Amino acid sequence: MLNKVDKFYELRQRAKELLTAPDPLSPSHSMEELCELLQELDTHRIELELQNDELLKTQQQLQDTTQEYLDFYNYSPVGYLTLNSEGVILKANMTLVDLFGVEKQAIINKPFSDFVLDSDQDILYFYRRALLNHQSAQSCELRLRRSDGQTLWVKLDGLPQTVQRERIFRLALTDIHHLKETEELLSKSEADLRAIFDNVLDVIIKIDQQGIINSVNAAAESVFGFSAEELSGCHISRLLPQFDWSEYEAPPTLLSDDRGVQIAGIKRELEGLKKNGVKFPAILGISVISSAHQPRCFIITIHDITERKQMEIALQQADRRKNEFLAMLGHELRNPLAPIRNAVQVLKNQHSENPTLDWCSKIIERQVSHMASLLNDLLDVARIMQDKITLKIDHVDFNEIIDSAIETNAPLIQARHQELATSRPDMSMWVEGDRVRLTQALSNLLNNATKYTDEGGKISLEVMQENDDLIIRVQDNGSGISPEILPCIFELFTQADSTLARSQGGLGLGLPLTRRLVEMHGGTVTACSAGNQQGSKFTMRLPLSHAAVTQSTQPETAPSAVKLRILLIDDNPDVAESLALLLQIEGHEVDTADRGLKGIEKAQSFRPQAVLLDIGLPDLSGYEVAKRLRELPETRQACLVAISGYGQPEDHEQSKSAGFDHHLLKPVDSSSLFTLLTTLKNQT
Repeated sequence: MLNKVDKFYELRQRAKELLTAPDPLSPSHSMEELCELLQELDTHRIELELQNDELLKTQQQLQDTTQEYLDFYNYSPVGYLTLNSEGVILKANMTLVDLFGVEKQAIINKPFSDFVLDSDQDILYFYRRALLNHQSAQSCELRLRRSDGQTLWVKLDGLPQTVQRERIFRLALTDIHHLKETEELLSKSEADLRAIFDNVLDVIIKIDQQGIINSVNAAAESVFGFSAEELSGCHISRLLPQFDWSEYEAPPTLLSDDRGVQIAGIKRELEGLKKNGVKFPAILGISVISSAHQPRCFIITIHDITERKQMEIALQQADRRKNEFLAMLGHELRNPLAPIRNAVQVLKNQHSENPTLDWCSKIIERQVSHMASLLNDLLDVARIMQDKITLKIDHVDFNEIIDSAIETNAPLIQARHQELATSRPDMSMWVEGDRVRLTQALSNLLNNATKYTDEGGKISLEVMQENDDLIIRVQDNGSGISPEILPCIFELFTQADSTLARSQGGLGLGLPLTRRLVEMHGGTVTACSAGNQQGSKFTMRLPLSHAAVTQSTQPETAPSAVKLRILLIDDNPDVAESLALLLQIEGHEVDTADRGLKGIEKAQSFRPQAVLLDIGLPDLSGYEVAKRLRELPETRQACLVAISGYGQPEDHEQSKSAGFDHHLLKPVDSSSLFTLLTTLKNQT
């Protein structure tokens, strides 16, 4: 069967034969044949025109496809180039031109090696050799030199081809500069982390879920004595025998971060085991790291706290020695104060009409009381720092606290000719607290106001009820508090007067003691001042008690004169003689002993009703003497009173355990002692 082109030529040939015939109208060529021929010619003409249109359309599509290919080639994110066998650039797309930073004409027919760094020329050489020797695609990474002098990392993917018997190379160049920079940063970061890992002083260990050691840092060898090779593959119990790994084998509750990595940690103290078998205290930190793409692992940090433990032991020993020193200091300082106070009481009982002697007695009494107060504050601070102060809680009318505090400070206020104005409700104000400690707190505020107010100054004590609280304000017009001192006025050893004159005296202990005592009663104390020479105001706030109180209606009976047989055992002759004289003036029958054994011997013949016994005796301790006296029939029922310079809570407890009925602190207040003896006589 003929195609359209052959058919067209056949019809054309027949038409030519008809036209060239001698007689076109001969019978061999009828008119119908001619018409048929013309019709066929016309049909084929139309078919040819349609075919020509299709060819034109196909040609246009081919041109469009070619343009698309060229656009894709030129503007692909990958640079393309074609090299001949000598490495000369034959073709290049626009992306490659942009990578080089030059015009296209500047790279065509130029050796590709001209754009490669000198240090990477060997890489290019061996890459071309690989392309020549292999028929498959090859890859490499090297650095290019841009026209602006900057370096650019690229990846080459090449394929060798043969075109018209000529060897060519088609290369694709991918910009990997940012990737290389990232790799470099990661590498540097890994190096930094490794440097930190190896140089940190604490031990860092990475273990798997079964507790097997994967890696350790350099500190592990210095702390444990094992090398990294010796520890690799070992169980963590080799270093931490007390560590119960079963607690961590089960997946713990973890926290997830934004990256989906789950991290949880724990910290504890236990013992580590060195290679030489020596154990040492350590702080163990455990971090659990878990993610969806990696198995769980554990990072363990171990900090050797041997030095810290040694320091803690040393500090504890130093603290114990300090407490022992404070107790001994109190004892040694109280011993000389006791005979001085006793002697003053003896002088007062002489009823001398000599005003000079009376003046001297009052001065000595005030200074002895002041020194005793300083000793009490010093020892109370030691108790507070050890949290050893205990309160004897009672239902107290705060009016009694006010009266006691005013009475305590009255001699100093009168001596400085100061005016004390008081304002308080005309009713009972009940609080739950320790009567002695609350009196001490308020007395300290009044004493502070007195010391820092000039002679003839004014002090006010205002007490009021505000809702469920009792408000106590102590205000003065004295030297005031400077702004830099005010924030730390309640801290230990803070002194408003730091000059060499130190006219007010004191150790800076009264206000810290006051604050602590008030806080122990559920209250607060604050200070305010407008500045130097502007006076100061201290505000104490205590919770009121609303519990019903039944007051005793029995009238108080005045203490009657009592006469007792009293044995005084003290190795300090001044204390013994002065106190014995004071007791004898009061009408008591007194005998003395300067040794424990001597006192026990005298007790059997003297049969005392009360024994005033010093704790620190040269032969037997006062505790041992008390125990033996309790075993004697002559003194089994006697009242044993410890008189000592030791006043710590444990001293009181030890006195009670030894059989003492009371524990008085030197220098003993004579009125307190006489009240105790009066109570004893009434009981007997």
